[in-house]
Amino acid sequence: MIKQLYTRKIAVFIGAALFGMLLSILPGCAQENNDSGASATPETSAEMTFLDHDMVLGDPNAPVEMIEYASLTCVHCAEFQKRILPEIKEKYVDTGKLKIVMRSFLLNAIDAQATLLTRCVPEKRYFKFMEALFTLQDQWYDIPEYQRLTSQHDTQTANRMFVEHTMGEVEKMARQIGLNKSKIDACLTDQKIADYVFSVHRGGIEQYKVNATPTIIVNGNKVNLDLASVENAIEAALK
Repeated sequence: MIKQLYTRKIAVFIGAALFGMLLSILPGCAQENNDSGASATPETSAEMTFLDHDMVLGDPNAPVEMIEYASLTCVHCAEFQKRILPEIKEKYVDTGKLKIVMRSFLLNAIDAQATLLTRCVPEKRYFKFMEALFTLQDQWYDIPEYQRLTSQHDTQTANRMFVEHTMGEVEKMARQIGLNKSKIDACLTDQKIADYVFSVHRGGIEQYKVNATPTIIVNGNKVNLDLASVENAIEAALK
């Protein structure tokens, strides 16, 4: 199995609690028990981040709430985004019946760094960036490349090279969605953003006992990940 990937840099801005958690989790999904172009205008960290609220897809006043805890490196999360979410969105979000709250759940160091960038792109492009990361996941989170590196280098070197390679690809996507190099560097070293990202992760564990990705919660109750189960839970909540 692919071993946990991390760099010394991530320990600086994620903090000891998260770093300890990352060391014990494999990259990828946890096991389930049941307008492009770089902006030319300099911005401060406070101006380019949005840390005081959830990102909500749909009418904030919709009668039913679905929370999705997802990892950017989780293949099952990518499949959920591509196959199930569009149908849920068309049937319930676009009709004003459901709002979807997106929350990140961190499984590894790449997850953590990429998640920081989702909170630094222009807020109006957050969902576009998330969609791109999930749609192109197998291109930027290239497991065959990691396997190639481990066949040629010791584990520590292979891990470092893979993190650098992967984040290089993510940063290319971030530039296309509105960040320039200086903003990316500021984002990845901003302790305030790291603290917020970890607080979302920790909140999922404390409030909903999240231990796998994706985890779907409809009006406070966990539901299975297949389309029928999600729809049944939404329909029940609408009654």
